Amino acid sequence: MTRHEAIASILENAIRDGAIAVGSRLPTVRALSAGLGVSASTVVAAYNRLRADGRISGEVGRGTFVLPPANRVAPPASAEGDTTTWKSPFYASRPPWRRRTVLTSATRLHSLYPQAIDCSRGKPDTGLLLTKIVQRAFHKAADAIVSEDLQYGTPRPLQALRSALVPRLMRDRLPVEGTEMIVGTSAQQLMVMSLSMAARLMPDRPRVVAVEEPGYQTVFDAFEYIGFRLVGMTVDEHGATPASLDAALRAGAIAALFTPCALNPMGVSWTERRRLELAEVLEAHPHAISIEDDQFADLALTRPGSLLEGSTVGNRAIYIRTFAKSIAPDIRVAVALARPRLASLLAESKSLSDGWTSLIAQHALAYALEDAELERGLDEARRIYEQRRQTVKRIIEDRMRGTGTFVTGTDGLNVWIQLPPGAAATDVVDRAGALGVLLVSGEPFYIRPGRNDVIRMSISALNEGDAEVAAERVVESIRSAADIHPLSIPL
Repeated sequence: MTRHEAIASILENAIRDGAIAVGSRLPTVRALSAGLGVSASTVVAAYNRLRADGRISGEVGRGTFVLPPANRVAPPASAEGDTTTWKSPFYASRPPWRRRTVLTSATRLHSLYPQAIDCSRGKPDTGLLLTKIVQRAFHKAADAIVSEDLQYGTPRPLQALRSALVPRLMRDRLPVEGTEMIVGTSAQQLMVMSLSMAARLMPDRPRVVAVEEPGYQTVFDAFEYIGFRLVGMTVDEHGATPASLDAALRAGAIAALFTPCALNPMGVSWTERRRLELAEVLEAHPHAISIEDDQFADLALTRPGSLLEGSTVGNRAIYIRTFAKSIAPDIRVAVALARPRLASLLAESKSLSDGWTSLIAQHALAYALEDAELERGLDEARRIYEQRRQTVKRIIEDRMRGTGTFVTGTDGLNVWIQLPPGAAATDVVDRAGALGVLLVSGEPFYIRPGRNDVIRMSISALNEGDAEVAAERVVESIRSAADIHPLSIPL
């Protein structure tokens, strides 16, 4: 039983036995978390579970109160591990606790330490966004507007965008031949549409999806929001492990989400060998659909290819490419590649949601991809991000050697820090904030609350010289939280 489950169980028993009376007001999240010595997100998760079961109800400005039995709903009849319980509509609106936790923590720290170095947000560095290229691209798109560009569109890409994308995709070893392209507004939109499509294709199977753990917290919330249960895949230095993928598919997952390059938060990427190993596992599970979120491809240090390359696995693969990290988030254009059957189903889903993606934005992205300065700008951003990552990793690894601290991050915008025994992430985050560095606890990047031993440190906002300063302060925060003192040998 996880911490939040244990807290929820104790409170539930107390309510049932009358030890906590109907109408009683429960302690605030802050008070209970402080009293129990757990994180606020753990208490939030416990309260959310009780609220979903109809045991309690929150009233804005007043607090959280125990409900009478008449207001309660019966919990699912089957056991916690039984995936059939996730067919219930009750699970289709699970609170997005991970995103809320990250945003709440970041907001609190920013208000307390407004001048601190911000390593809490995984956004790209504004200074490395290709602003001049985007300006030129939109000017060209505006000058070239014709009446058709203001008319309703389709989920298929404009020919200009497809022509600009195909050479780039082929360079990255994407099998463009035999696939079709669908345009979306964001990677998250295309991922949610892909997962919903998998549920429609397999209506008799439970809604279970395999995700990398730790993984991108917002997508976890989004998948749960549409009624899916998450099953974690273990992540090592090359991404999701084949054994954990096999276990997740055996546990009932109908789809698996992968991040080929620069997984948020761990900063790891596939090798070609890992991709082939995952494809071999998927071959043995002919029902499963794979979804690839290639959100960092244009800045990544590796090009591992795609599961679309497989002869049979490729028929069940959806590859999603975005340009938010590499060019600019506000372009709001993402593309999905799939074989004709899945592509047609995706197109149908897109048509029934928001219809199409801005034709002017598609033209602008096409012009940006063909800009003569693009590759130079991408090379510069790639170099700077790598330099920041390596600086932070080197300092933390050197200063924390032998303490049980481990640092991961070979690509992307984040460094993942496994804390030494005795150090709590919540404590490290608070100490680092006081020293002038904003961090995020790793807890929200897991399926369930309870992990208080990892930290995500984003390197995107580190200006010149900040990387060394930030890394040194993080080391000091970890050492003080774990009561580790530098070794001093008198001479």
